[in-house]
Amino acid sequence: MLRPTRRTTRGSLLVAGTAAALLAVAAPATASTASLYCGAGRGLTAGAAIQGAIDDAQVSASGDGRFECERVGDPQIFEVFDDPNFGHIFRASVTMSCA
Repeated sequence: MLRPTRRTTRGSLLVAGTAAALLAVAAPATASTASLYCGAGRGLTAGAAIQGAIDDAQVSASGDGRFECERVGDPQIFEVFDDPNFGHIFRASVTMSCA
């Protein structure tokens, strides 16, 4: 039966330790500090619905201590013709990256 020698054991421990140290240093450097937040809004105009969605996402992000936000991609706008309360309105959804 073959048994590992001290040299083999030390070598494998050295490699494992080096890999763990590199991962510990590299993980924070590659981690993103920004998170994505989705907001929704409605309004009588498309612009008002988009602004409401942006405000919604920013308020959600501020609850997590993230105050600097920028929009990711284009907003999604939906025109609704049969809303029970207002009739014709717009609904919007935006995604914000906040740090």
